Amino acid sequence: MATESMPTYYDVLQVERDASPDLVRAAYRKLAHKYHPDKMPGNANAVRAMAAINAAYEVLSDSHRRAEHDLWIRRMERPAAPARSVAPTSLWAFVHPAQHWARYLLCGTLLFVVVTLSTALYLTSRPARAAMAPACQLAAPAPAAGCPGR
Repeated sequence: MATESMPTYYDVLQVERDASPDLVRAAYRKLAHKYHPDKMPGNANAVRAMAAINAAYEVLSDSHRRAEHDLWIRRMERPAAPARSVAPTSLWAFVHPAQHWARYLLCGTLLFVVVTLSTALYLTSRPARAAMAPACQLAAPAPAAGCPGR
């Protein structure tokens, strides 16, 4: 039987993991006879129990699916790998370009966007030089009326 914290199809049918197909079939028939909804009318748990029994038998009666289920059990019982430390151990580990290239790409892209937008805003906020009066562009000793001072 599996551990208490992880119920498996073997637990549903109440058989050992190395049970033969004949033993699995006998356990299925016994539990199906006991929990069949026709034997227990009005019991909502009987329907759920029968559904779980049918699902367990469907998996354990097929050798390929049973092998997949056994593999899943082994993976779930394997101890979890210890969590890696996320904090960098040194300044070089924090800024190393080979490990943090995505950070550099993101920062570089953001810097490019900010500089481009600020340049565009600066240039659009200044009056256009082509819109100035032609008299202003000539080198005259005194500024013409309406021309900005130099």
